[in-house]
Amino acid sequence: MKKISYLFFSVIFACSSLLSQSNNIETQITLPAAIEQALKNNPRIKAAHQEWKSELETIPQVKALPDPVLSFALFGQSIETRLGPQNTRFSLSQKLPFFGKLKIKGEIAESQTAVLEEQYLKTRADVILQVKEVFFTLSWYEETIRITEQEKDILNNLARTAEKKYETGRGSQQDILKIQLEISRSINKLLQLSQGRKAAAAKLNSILNLPPENRLEPVMSGQSPPLMVELPALYAWAEKERPELKIAQQYIDKNETKLTQAKKDYYPDFNLKFDYITIGGGSTTHSRDGQNAWIGSIGVNIPLWRKKLQAREAQAQIKLNASRASLQDIRNSTMAAINELYLEIKTLEEQIELYEHTLLPQAEQSVKASEIGYVAGKVDFLNLLDGERTILQLKTGYQKLLIDREKSRARLERIVGRDLGRGK
Repeated sequence: MKKISYLFFSVIFACSSLLSQSNNIETQITLPAAIEQALKNNPRIKAAHQEWKSELETIPQVKALPDPVLSFALFGQSIETRLGPQNTRFSLSQKLPFFGKLKIKGEIAESQTAVLEEQYLKTRADVILQVKEVFFTLSWYEETIRITEQEKDILNNLARTAEKKYETGRGSQQDILKIQLEISRSINKLLQLSQGRKAAAAKLNSILNLPPENRLEPVMSGQSPPLMVELPALYAWAEKERPELKIAQQYIDKNETKLTQAKKDYYPDFNLKFDYITIGGGSTTHSRDGQNAWIGSIGVNIPLWRKKLQAREAQAQIKLNASRASLQDIRNSTMAAINELYLEIKTLEEQIELYEHTLLPQAEQSVKASEIGYVAGKVDFLNLLDGERTILQLKTGYQKLLIDREKSRARLERIVGRDLGRGK
């Protein structure tokens, strides 16, 4: 029996060493540092920023006049005039949109630029939320691994106690086998947690634009304080700061300007033209014989096909109505999400308080009493083992509540567009 126990605990020690090596993290990182790294290096943020900057270059393009047209004509058969034959013609023309049309085009481009700017800020906010959620998940794995390691050490101590009782005839071999099975389960759980932790670390590395194998150890700066902000304030913040609402409003502004542009299409555009004609020497004695000629002209397009213009205006009005409805839909879903997260956070805070002041203290006292009773032979081993399982479940459940609260706060911050503050 001693050889079997020695071999069993040797295997446990080897597995524990491998787990310790696999969790030997090289780089510590705090949440603010992770967010800063993501804002600097995340490819999605860079792409959104470049899209916005690219659109800025559209504004001077649409506000500029169309390029003038220069043309040259060579008469294959000269047209004879009183002063001589026409040989060549040079023409220069410039299209001039009706007053205000170029300005409207510039306003539309500015609205589109504003949309892309808000989309860039939305991308930043999305990435920050993603960093927080993965960071908190990684923190949960770290803390759960630590708790499970502690519980495994406790189980090892219980195994030694059970073995001593067996050697002195006060215990049973079945107790040793049961505690060994429980230790094996802890080792299996540690292996699963280690794998999950690696996956979370790889995901965080991806967001930070780092190699997936880069080792990261999250350092929590403390738990967030209780949520003190009331719902009306959260609603007001979201109205002002939520990127999706700003984007929807920018689309309304853009479509209003497009409607104005559609109404401007009823007015004509102008075309200025200048012709210069070279004339060869004539056969007269007139003093202007062979003198070149020039012609100035102005053209106006006629917006004659009214049905086309009316359809364009109707289309612009429909898009404007759709963008207004979209804004209201986003506003409704935003307020509903805020309400849901607010209640969720409040419930989690109550559960955390229950764990801190009732469940965990009671469970720890119960396990200590069971351990003392087992050594004294007054408590059944199964009751002691069940108590250890319960304390492990409560501790890991408590950590999950803490992390769920942090994630819910992060999602609420994303919706209202404002940091709600964290503990030190």
